[in-house]
Amino acid sequence: MRSRLGWILLVLVNAALAAAAYVVTLPAPDHAIAIDTVLYSADDGSARQVSLPHRSGWGADGAATARYQAVFDLAAMPEARLFVFAGVVNHHPALILNGTPLTDGRRPIWSGPLTNAPVLHELPRTALVTGRNELTVATENAEMAISGLLSPLYIGEEADLLPAYKMRIFSQERLAPMAFGAHLLLSLGILVCYARRPRDPLFAWLAAMIVVSSAASVGLFAGLTPAFAGLRPYCLALLPSVGLLFIGIALAFVGASPPRWFRPLIVALAVTLMAGVAMDILPDPHTLAAFYLAAVVVSITVATIVIAWHAVRGANTEAYFLLSPFFLTAWFMVRDAGVSAGLFDGTVLLSPYMRPILLAAVLALLMHRLVATLDRLDDANETLNQRLAAREAELTALHHEERVKAAHAVRAQERERLTRDLHDGIGGHLVSIIAMAERPGSNTAPIEQAARQALDDLRLVIYSLDLGDRELPLALANFRERLIPQLRRAGVTLDWSMIGLPDVSGVTPGNALAILRILQEAVTNALRHGPATVIAIRGEVTDGKATIIVDNDGAAYAENPTGFGLINMRQRAAQLGGEIRIAPLASGTRVTVLLPIALPDVQTG
Repeated sequence: MRSRLGWILLVLVNAALAAAAYVVTLPAPDHAIAIDTVLYSADDGSARQVSLPHRSGWGADGAATARYQAVFDLAAMPEARLFVFAGVVNHHPALILNGTPLTDGRRPIWSGPLTNAPVLHELPRTALVTGRNELTVATENAEMAISGLLSPLYIGEEADLLPAYKMRIFSQERLAPMAFGAHLLLSLGILVCYARRPRDPLFAWLAAMIVVSSAASVGLFAGLTPAFAGLRPYCLALLPSVGLLFIGIALAFVGASPPRWFRPLIVALAVTLMAGVAMDILPDPHTLAAFYLAAVVVSITVATIVIAWHAVRGANTEAYFLLSPFFLTAWFMVRDAGVSAGLFDGTVLLSPYMRPILLAAVLALLMHRLVATLDRLDDANETLNQRLAAREAELTALHHEERVKAAHAVRAQERERLTRDLHDGIGGHLVSIIAMAERPGSNTAPIEQAARQALDDLRLVIYSLDLGDRELPLALANFRERLIPQLRRAGVTLDWSMIGLPDVSGVTPGNALAILRILQEAVTNALRHGPATVIAIRGEVTDGKATIIVDNDGAAYAENPTGFGLINMRQRAAQLGGEIRIAPLASGTRVTVLLPIALPDVQTG
C-alpha cells in the first residue's frame, strides 16, 4: 500500500511540474500600451497581420528575415520618457521608430540559437510624434537553428516597465548563467570522481557525457561571431551522440551493460556527421536541426523508459530516485523542441535548466552510494574489530597457557638437573661420609675430606648461577682454583692450559655448570680408577669446535656399561650440541670434550 501511494505521489508531482511549463507565465506590465497585433513582412515582400508572440523561420514560414511593424497612438507628447519593452526577442533585433534606427541589430558575443532575452529600450522624444507612431522590429533568421521569436510589445514609462524587465532579466539572463555555473561545478565533481575511479562504468559514461555535451554547447550557446561560426556545425553534430550517452548513463545506473555495438555506434555517429559537415553533403540547417533535436529527444526518452522499467519491475530504489529528473528532462526537451519549431506556445526554453538539476540528482545518488559504502565499511570494521579482539583474547589465553607449560617444563628440567647435580656431587659425598662414619674405629680424616668435597661441589653449583655470556674462561679459572688444592692433597700434579680455547658464546648458568660437571667427572674418574699422578687439562680448536682435553697417566680406559657417570657426561655434552670422546693412551686415558662455538640455550646442567 505504501509503495502504491509513493508511485501515485511521484506521478502527481511530475505531472504538476510538467504542466507548470505551460501554465505558469511571468506577469505582464501594468499601465502600459500593449501591442499584441502587428504587421509581419517576410522575405518575399508579402505582409499579413499576426498575433504576438509570433515565430518566424524554419518552424513557421522559412523566412530568413522578419519585420514586425507595430502601430501605437499618442494623444499628446508625454512629459516622462517612454520605453518599449519586449519580454522575449530572439535572433538579435533591430528597432526602428518612425524611420529612425534605434539599434543596429549586431549580435552580442554571448548569444546563440537557443538564447532569448528581454528588450527594454528608450524611445527618444525626437523620434516620437503626436498621433500615429510606427515601431519596426527586424530580426535576422539566417543560419539560425531554431525559429525567431517576438513576444508582445509594451509602450510605457520606465517605472511601469522596469519590474517586468528585471524579472525577465533574472529568469532568462541571470538564472541561466547560475544554472550554467552549477552545471560546471557538478561536472567538475564528476570528472574528479572519474579521474579517481576510471574503471567504474558509471563515472566513465558521466564523464563522456559531460565532455561531449560541453563541446556541443559551444555550438548551441556560443555567439555567431566569425571566431565561432566555423566550429558551430561540428559542435552541433555531437548532439545525437549526447542523446545516446544518456542511454548509457541510464543503463549504468540500473546495473545493466549496453550491447557491444553501442559504444562504437556513439563514436561512429559523431564521426560520420562531422565528416558530412566537412564535405558539405548534409541537408540544409533547418532539416539537420530537426534531426538533431529529434535524436536527442528520442534518446533521452529511451533512457527515461529504461529507468522507469527498472524502477517498476526491478524495484530499484536508485532508478525510482532518478525517474523524476530523467522524465522532466525528456519532457522539457520535447516541449522545447516543439517551441523551437513553432508547434507549441512558449517564450523560454527550459531544458538547459534541467541539466544541472539532473546532474545534481546524479551526484546526490552517488553521495547516497558513498554513504552506504561507508556504512558497510563501518560495519565491516566493527565486525573485524570484534573478531580481532576475540582472536587477541584467544592468543592471550594460548600465550598464557604456553607460558605456564614452559614454566612447568623449566621447573621439570631444573629438578632433573639439580637431581643429577646432587647425585653426582653432594649426594655421592654424603654417602661416603655416612659410610665412613659407620665404620668401627674409623678416623675422621676421610670424613673430613668427603665433607670438604661436598662443600666444594655445592660451591660449584652456586657459583655457576652468577655466570653470563662469554664467561666460560672465568668459570674454568674458578674450577682450576678449586681443583688445585684437591689434587695437591691427593698428591696429583695438575698441568693446566686454556690459551688455545676459542671464545665460546651462549654461555648460561645451566650449560656452564654442565661443562664443569663433565670436567669434574673426568677428573674424579682419573683419581678413582687411575690412580693417576698427573692430570693435564688444555683447551684448543678442533674442526671449528671448542675442545677441552683431559689426559691422565693412570690405568687405560675400560668402558663400564653400567657406569652412571659416563652416561651423564655424554647426555650433558649432547644437550650442549657437543660430544664426548674417550680413548686409551700409551699410559693412561684421554677424555675429549667437543663443544660448538655458540652454545644452545638449554636449561639442563
